[in-house]
Amino acid sequence: MMKSNARKKHFWILGLLMAIALTLMTGCVTESAGNGNDDYTSTPQETPAAAADIGNTAPDAENVTVPPPFEEDFVVARVNGIDVYVSDVSFLVMQAEMALMWEYFEMFDDFNIDREREFRDGLTFDEVLRQEMVEIAAFTKIFEDMARQLGITLSNDDIEMIDDHVDMLVEQHGRDELENLLRTDGFRDLQHLVDYFNSQMILENLVQAIMDDPAEFARFEQHLPEEEEMPEEELLGAKHILANFDNFDDPNEAYIFASELLTRVNAGEDFATLMAEYGQDPGMVMSPDGYTFVSGVMVPEFEEATRDLAIGETSGLVRSQFGYHIILRTEPNENDVMRPQWMPQPRTLEDRMIEAIIMGLREMVEEADIEILPAMDDVYLGSDSWMSNDDEE
Repeated sequence: MMKSNARKKHFWILGLLMAIALTLMTGCVTESAGNGNDDYTSTPQETPAAAADIGNTAPDAENVTVPPPFEEDFVVARVNGIDVYVSDVSFLVMQAEMALMWEYFEMFDDFNIDREREFRDGLTFDEVLRQEMVEIAAFTKIFEDMARQLGITLSNDDIEMIDDHVDMLVEQHGRDELENLLRTDGFRDLQHLVDYFNSQMILENLVQAIMDDPAEFARFEQHLPEEEEMPEEELLGAKHILANFDNFDDPNEAYIFASELLTRVNAGEDFATLMAEYGQDPGMVMSPDGYTFVSGVMVPEFEEATRDLAIGETSGLVRSQFGYHIILRTEPNENDVMRPQWMPQPRTLEDRMIEAIIMGLREMVEEADIEILPAMDDVYLGSDSWMSNDDEE
């Protein structure tokens, strides 16, 4: 009846999507190699994970390019004197390339990257790419250092959430296959991914702690965006009893079912009780007080019928592609408005505070003392980069 408008509550998951979406979505490994020992553990990491030989082959994965192993987790840069290890940057290739993509296109009118072409300040694309990777890693080092200073750690719930998510990935792909996929994106192994999740959850906890402490947020208040003036919009509120076509052998049966319920509504029976007992829209279970929506969310028949009602008034039978509706117009709830995905969403104060903190942390990166060591040249960038024209004929 409506378009989905779900919102992710934990932004750390976006890091996973950025880091491993490419290989997981292309499905380049076709067979699971089976589950290994689940010896990862989601614990806060004060120092880089121990080095490991990740191997250089992927069984049953002819289309996977697996990076060569790094025998030790060597230092490739320093941020304000804090060491940046190869494990801190090895999985950032795709994210860094995406950050540079439009700049390259604006310069050369071409999305096929020539990696040896002079790109910026006399440097090749790969040289600039490595700088970008260090700057992304610097953002992590800076917020991790701030979190340590403020005593921000992972809660037991955080650890359980991360472990559950990793368990889901292992169950979906098999441990060996998942680690093959992770290695193609620069993760050393499954524990390396867990370390990354830990860091992203620390960022979320840090941001929340800063928002909760006015003295801490004062450091970032200068970056707080002004509240946008949203265009005026008509808010409609409604709850309904639905006879869903999917639950009947033919539409006429749905009509008879809905007609009997309408008779009972018109006779004065309690709408909410009938909706709870006979309604066939699962969404009403989660929203028993009704939906609040703007134009474009509901199917046109539902929206038009709601608009024609006075608050507290019920409709006759309204047919849509989903079935027959009996609609009760309700007072809209301004704090829980459903909007189309394409419509600009008003940002709450919390949204703007999060943006201010992230902008402040990025400014700290710009002001940081970043030293890129020669060892950064040894970081593997991938022989089949997704934006490279290296293998064009």
